[in-house]
Amino acid sequence: MTQNNIKAIDLPKEEVEIKQKTFPTCTLEELILMDIKPRKPIIDPLIMEGSSMEINGGTGIGKTWFTLEMISSIATGEKFLGKYEVANPRPVFYIDGEMPFDSIRDRLNMIMGRYAYKYQVSKIPLHFSNPLIFENNYIPKINDTKVTQHLIKDNVKRITDLHSSPLFICFDNLSCLTDYKENDNDDWTSMLDLYTELKTEGHSICHIHHVGKGGSQRGASRKHDALDTVIHLKRPEEYDASEGAVFNVRFDKHRHFAGEYARSFKCSIKVDEDLNQVSWDVSDFKDVATEEVLTEYCNGLPDVTYQKLEDKLGISKSSIARTMKHAVHNGLYKKKMEEVYGDQWLEYDKLIKKQKKKGVALSQREEQTETTTEIPF
Repeated sequence: MTQNNIKAIDLPKEEVEIKQKTFPTCTLEELILMDIKPRKPIIDPLIMEGSSMEINGGTGIGKTWFTLEMISSIATGEKFLGKYEVANPRPVFYIDGEMPFDSIRDRLNMIMGRYAYKYQVSKIPLHFSNPLIFENNYIPKINDTKVTQHLIKDNVKRITDLHSSPLFICFDNLSCLTDYKENDNDDWTSMLDLYTELKTEGHSICHIHHVGKGGSQRGASRKHDALDTVIHLKRPEEYDASEGAVFNVRFDKHRHFAGEYARSFKCSIKVDEDLNQVSWDVSDFKDVATEEVLTEYCNGLPDVTYQKLEDKLGISKSSIARTMKHAVHNGLYKKKMEEVYGDQWLEYDKLIKKQKKKGVALSQREEQTETTTEIPF
């Protein structure tokens, strides 16, 4: 057969199915009619199913005590701090990267000692990870997407299947458990993706973090963007080391609640060594950090109001008013205004102008009184 007589042969072609990517949308009417399963409150109203939160504070302030008390309430259904109802208890997966495991056990024994008679230990759905039970006493960094995050998700699925319930997952703390660059927003992406995946499955997440030396959050702001709640623990201004674990609880971010629920409060740990039990004394937030209120007020001008500060700081308007009045009288207000606005501070001022207006009005009333009460001779 010559080359000219060779017939072209049609070879079979492989059919490749290309799945079209879509970007779903819905109308307002479809949204209104959509059957969306409502999320359940866990600690009502602080923690919702499928939410994420942070507890932060300085070193040694009591973050672990506070967290262990919280997860014990979530696992048992007991009231948190005697203040907040646990509406929907659930299993807890607590991953600790720093604390000696015997200290965790001792603290939990003291917490559970209050109501251990109610429960069998084997029935309390608390699950733990700690360096002590890892090879070389070291937990691989949880921001590792290739190995560690897969292992965490495997454990989450195992515990979820065991209890037939979504979990409350706690990472204590980010400094020990991760090696991401704190000031790099992009470096937080792997943790953000992990949180999003877990929340989509109905799990709730809490991480513990240290604050900087000045008391402000450390690292990139993106870490807080996706969080629903941020709780800040801070020493009272009048704190003495002999008082032990005493701190104010302030809600720096509260997406699902406001008003009275978001008001700051003070709590202290009371240890009964004879009974080997711990209890909490919860009281109203009384001390007001003058510098904090001054900074928020002056930086917020001209739109700032005491109501807005109450919502942001969790401090009553009356306390804020007293603090600002005191700051005006002792010169702290003027000093802060000059620090923020320089020589133009009077253009932004409200309080001193208001005080001067009141002074003029008062002097006018006094002059009018003197005139009307004058006795003619």
